[in-house]
Amino acid sequence: MSMPLTPEEILIPHAITSLKIRSGGKPDLRKVGQQIYDLLNIPPRKRESWKKRMKDVQIKPDHLYGPKEVKVVLGVSYDTAVRAMERMKRTANLAKPRAKKRLLRVKGSDLRDYIQGKLE
Repeated sequence: MSMPLTPEEILIPHAITSLKIRSGGKPDLRKVGQQIYDLLNIPPRKRESWKKRMKDVQIKPDHLYGPKEVKVVLGVSYDTAVRAMERMKRTANLAKPRAKKRLLRVKGSDLRDYIQGKLE
């Protein structure tokens, strides 16, 4: 069996210990709860920390790139890369004619042209 903790054994953060004690020697629980909530919900300093770092990628003009490689080059999600590839000129769908899935490929030179068009 665990023994109940005495008030001296309970560790209380510094921000909460600065409370004014109400009559009867008990802290105002509404203020304590609000301070705990505020401490737990401090906004993160870098919200973009989940994104991967940009990598230096060499684009070969004669290489065929799939959505995974385009995703890395453009720094977007897989689905966004597929949509971007559909908008590019001369995108090749290498899937069989009646296949449900697309097998999109784009040449490196066309990918460069797309990026140049976006930068202008």
